[in-house]
Amino acid sequence: MLKRREMLSIQGVTYKKITTMNLLARLSLTVSLLACGPWVGAADLFHPPGMWINDLWFAQAGDTYHAFYLQTPMAIGDVNNWPARHDLQQIGHAMSQDLIHWTDHGPVVTPMPGSWRSAIATGSVAHHDGKWWMAFSATGAKDAVVGLAMSDDLMTWKVAEDGPLVTGQAYAGMWQGRSLRWQALADPYLCPDSVAGWHYLLLNARVLDAPIASAGCIGVLRSRDMRRWEAAGIFAYPEWCERMETPALWQHAGRWYLYFGAAHDQPELPEKWRREVPVELKKKRRVNCIFTAGQFAGPYQPTGTWWLDRMPDGRSGYIHKVVHDPRGGEVLFTSTDLKISPPYPVQYAADGSVQLGAPLTDSR
Repeated sequence: MLKRREMLSIQGVTYKKITTMNLLARLSLTVSLLACGPWVGAADLFHPPGMWINDLWFAQAGDTYHAFYLQTPMAIGDVNNWPARHDLQQIGHAMSQDLIHWTDHGPVVTPMPGSWRSAIATGSVAHHDGKWWMAFSATGAKDAVVGLAMSDDLMTWKVAEDGPLVTGQAYAGMWQGRSLRWQALADPYLCPDSVAGWHYLLLNARVLDAPIASAGCIGVLRSRDMRRWEAAGIFAYPEWCERMETPALWQHAGRWYLYFGAAHDQPELPEKWRREVPVELKKKRRVNCIFTAGQFAGPYQPTGTWWLDRMPDGRSGYIHKVVHDPRGGEVLFTSTDLKISPPYPVQYAADGSVQLGAPLTDSR
């Protein structure tokens, strides 16, 4: 995400100077969470040495999993210093065979001061024409929104230096019979598989001429070559959040699932949000949402229990990804405590709601 989240705490936790009192409180919280049952302890979770992690995405090549994530040097000293974090974020890279143990392989994309990518953020990866392609959020030049990098092996990446892939131009799209105009904001999600020869790019976007507090939508572009993109509609527009951050899409048992983070930064929460969401969400300004649809192009709507903000072991996180694991199932990851979470087995209720099992560990 971009620095529109600057004034908010990280992963729902407000970080303060450690005093005796709040140290005791944290120890009490740790004991409470351990009582939930066997899980991967916080000390066992992965993060690169000297780096904080947030926002993560994945790719798989053979039996090897590649995690990419935003990483920021802890040396800046203040985890809540979002302006500094935004400008210093790199895209880090780690590898795993089992989705539990990760090996750091350093940064693969970094900001370039004074260029159209002077700051970078969330991305995604897909395979096309024998290469790997990474779309990532970028700001610097006027109207820059998304940058592009390419790789032959997922290890070494070269940024396309001919400018941003997506800019802040207006696109046309239909939503429930209405003709709308939308503008990309950030958070590109490249669908890993093509559909009828098209590659699709989902974006955290906003409907133009709508109230900012409720303008968030998922705008979609498509391409046959990963370089030239055209408008492909609007997949979701609930009209109750400011932004639909870091979208991700997957299919299970004939049903399509759209993840996004519902974000509110305006002083007043939208009336439609306060009227329609469950009581425990009405005052929340970041909510992990999963909408569903019967077909790829949507429309995606909330069904059943469509929010997922607390992990089975008590952890919280913001920005989820679902991955096919080597055991033949699906697992969900989030960034928690500024690290990569353990993998949580994904289960599906009869109404399509996503549910999570206890985190996988070495013993499972």
